[in-house]
Amino acid sequence: MSEQMKRWVVKDAMGRISGPFTTEKILHQIKRSELTGDEHVSLYPSGKWIQISKDPIFYDKLLEVLSSENQGTEEEQETNNEDFVTVPDFERPQKPPENKEEKSEKGPIKSKEELYEKLGLVDGAPDIEDLGDDEEDDFEIQDIKKDRSSKKKKSKSGRSKKRRSKNGDDESSSDVLELVSVKGEILKQALKKSLGAVIVAILLVVGLAYFLSGEGGKEGRIRLLAPENFKKGKPGSAKNTVIEGTKYFLEDTFEGYIKSQNYYVQALEQDNKQAEVYALLCLTHLELWPFAYQDSADMKVISTVVQNSSALDPGGQSSATCRVVDLITRGRYQEAKNLTESMLETQVSQTSPPIVFYYLKGYLLEGSGDYAPAIGYFQSAAQLWPQWIKPYYHEAIALTKSDRHNEAANVFRKILKARSGHAKSKLELGVLEYKYLNRAESGKRFLESALNGSERLSNAQQSKGYLGLAEIEFGLGNNSKALSYAQKAYSLNSRNAIAENLVLQLGGADQLKKTKVAGQQLIYEGDQFFREGDYNAAQAHYRAAFEENNKNAGAALKAARCFWKLSFSTEAFDWLNKAIRADSKLIDAYVLMADYYTQRYNFIAASKILSQAQRVSPKSPDVYRGFALIELRRGNPDGAITFGKQSIHLYETNVDTHILMSEAYLAKGDHRLAYNYAAKALEIDINNRKAQTVYAKALGGIQGTDAAIDYLNKLVASYPLVVEYRQALAEVLFEDERFDQSETVFRQVLKIEDKPKDALIGLAKLQKAEGRAKEALESLLEAAVMDPADAEPIFEAGMIYLDAGKPKQALVQFNRVERINKLYPRIHYQIGRAYFQMKDLNQVLQETRLEKANNPNLADAYLLAAEAYMGLKQYNLCASEYQQAIKLRPQSATIYVKMAKCYRRAGSLDAAMAMLTKAASEESGLADIYKEQGAIYETKGEVDLAIESYNQYFVLDPNAPDRAQIEQRIMSLQRQ
Repeated sequence: MSEQMKRWVVKDAMGRISGPFTTEKILHQIKRSELTGDEHVSLYPSGKWIQISKDPIFYDKLLEVLSSENQGTEEEQETNNEDFVTVPDFERPQKPPENKEEKSEKGPIKSKEELYEKLGLVDGAPDIEDLGDDEEDDFEIQDIKKDRSSKKKKSKSGRSKKRRSKNGDDESSSDVLELVSVKGEILKQALKKSLGAVIVAILLVVGLAYFLSGEGGKEGRIRLLAPENFKKGKPGSAKNTVIEGTKYFLEDTFEGYIKSQNYYVQALEQDNKQAEVYALLCLTHLELWPFAYQDSADMKVISTVVQNSSALDPGGQSSATCRVVDLITRGRYQEAKNLTESMLETQVSQTSPPIVFYYLKGYLLEGSGDYAPAIGYFQSAAQLWPQWIKPYYHEAIALTKSDRHNEAANVFRKILKARSGHAKSKLELGVLEYKYLNRAESGKRFLESALNGSERLSNAQQSKGYLGLAEIEFGLGNNSKALSYAQKAYSLNSRNAIAENLVLQLGGADQLKKTKVAGQQLIYEGDQFFREGDYNAAQAHYRAAFEENNKNAGAALKAARCFWKLSFSTEAFDWLNKAIRADSKLIDAYVLMADYYTQRYNFIAASKILSQAQRVSPKSPDVYRGFALIELRRGNPDGAITFGKQSIHLYETNVDTHILMSEAYLAKGDHRLAYNYAAKALEIDINNRKAQTVYAKALGGIQGTDAAIDYLNKLVASYPLVVEYRQALAEVLFEDERFDQSETVFRQVLKIEDKPKDALIGLAKLQKAEGRAKEALESLLEAAVMDPADAEPIFEAGMIYLDAGKPKQALVQFNRVERINKLYPRIHYQIGRAYFQMKDLNQVLQETRLEKANNPNLADAYLLAAEAYMGLKQYNLCASEYQQAIKLRPQSATIYVKMAKCYRRAGSLDAAMAMLTKAASEESGLADIYKEQGAIYETKGEVDLAIESYNQYFVLDPNAPDRAQIEQRIMSLQRQ
């Protein structure tokens, strides 16, 4: 029965059954979005129920519909062709892209003075030595029952553009706070409505009271902001707004960051072409992140700012600053560290000093416990931008953690001389005073001033301060006060072991149980453990935070990342599902789940979860990139390219998508377009390591392997500690069969990398190629120990045993692979091969059936089944399997020859001869055609033609392994 004539019944998600429908009708319903992929279908009248997306024809149609849902206009699509970058002149040798900043009207910052001029800090700009208290600006706090959107006109639909909270309610009814200038629109509207100064004052007082309450101010969370309402401002107005914002940014206080965020957003809405302002806004978001909701809405804000800055400044310091902030807030610290180091390496020799990256490098080093080098980076940032309080503060923190207490105290005093209200410095200095400098009364005053002041501190900072007061009171014999302070310290930071022990000592286990820990602090502590690589401790904190608040999707997402790192894939998927249930708009959770599914080769599940994400966010470039990744990993580069173009259409400067497109074109063998996309990725981010390695491979495809090797050698020489460049170099050398050089580089990686799993697997493949099976097995065993959830090293070990003719040992390894991941590619096929060597042909057939069910487009499974049927002398079934294989490999002359042998054994000599004719049309010089032809003529009794065919076999293959046997047959035929 043809595919189109099949009939199906359909069962929807509610269990309702309809039909029967033809295949054509089902495809039509999918096209019209009447069927979405959640349904089940069954062949009528007696088929089994399967999910509709598991049928290859329906699955392809579902993907086609998904890919076309968000097509732009024809005009938009015209800009989305593969020739979006200039194709290089391949007649001339190609040079790697140079690291040059494009000149613009503004141009790059050339000096410290120019930087200060841009920020309005010239003409005697004070540094930290002589800064005094600033006059308070006209800013007050307001409960945003009318948020920023209240300043806008109603939309065309007549509805006001209210922001929505994650639960769908108007955000105006939540406890979200914003600081706005009373000189702005809110005050103007109040005056226009003749409310009078008294009513305005009352509103401000009420707002202030709300802000200082437990729900609003010191304990409430805030929303991050991104520019939305772009409009042309008055000439110079944006610059003045930036100057005001930077003044507050430099103060390093919570209130200052709230104000600077508002100013920067306002400036960008007046002029959205200011890359440097986007960088400052990103740094502000980093400081406000501990106080934010950290949900999908906040993550989207950061993502939007990253996209805008990348479009303005691809490959520059400003866009890189935003990408580092984005990575830090997503918990991807190693990637943030890599990008920061790359920027320092490439920008250190430029005329514009990478001030921000000195700070970020110190920040990341401090977070991982490397205090000594962190101090140096903070000092460099402070010297280059002396008005910025933040580097001084972190320098003092690192000095404290290095037990350099007097030096730390001096830096804190220096900060307080410049900013007498800097509560964080007061608190830290208070701890130093009582704990290390033996001045308890002075320490107590500093701590009380910091904790009782108006400046908002993070939970960790408050915990440290209350612990200090607890210890001081305990030393004075005031146990009741000490217990109260210790409980506050523990509630704000459950990782504070000293506070925990003090509560136990003064109040016992009952008091400890009564002390409730803040969920936001649990996340902060979990982040610390994650940075340190203690994923087990991190997941425990994230889980506790989620149990306290089951709407905390960010905590669930981070718990999932930890479980995946710990090789607990089931738990990882469970926590990602919790994240999605907690916040259905958290696209990162969908995309990460799809990524994990594809790493486990479960492409259908990955497609389904991304389809859900697309219904939530139809215009998300991350979702389209996720679909592209699925197609690439399942061996469909054309599909990857289709989805990749959709993603780029929505987010032109996403470096990850351009890298993926380059990899897809490499898989197709189209090195020119692979080169174009890799070059574009480097234009966006020249420091991206994967972009560099993909570029090198594309370059090698165009100019030859030596060009790729030369390029990678230069990268290795410039960045000797970057493992990715050495790994890529070793792989290129291996592919070119330069085994000695490749092994040298692989072993260099083993010395540099902490867990060099990929290098060990690459080295094992090299050792196998050189016939060093024992060494290869040792390398694979070492790799398997590093990541027990990765089946690849075990699979490769099985292949070594199989190729060595040891099927029983191979079977042991392959069964281990199946226990780890039943969907591992070709696993049942390889198990079948092992059984074939063991002559267990029925077991071979069982394994090939399983492989065909998992991978119906794999011709090898049909070929192995055909050989098993040949061994069982079931020749018609043998021919049938070859017929299926030929549909998947229609140009394979060898398959036609093998099919001819089945037909000959079955007695169908005419069919056998027809197969040989087809084989000759595909590859006339294939020697096996004439050997099988001789056997057919011999069976027919046509001796002369048989001898002639056998002689032609020898002409085409003089060294045929069975030559002696065929010659005996010729002699036997001649005697007839």
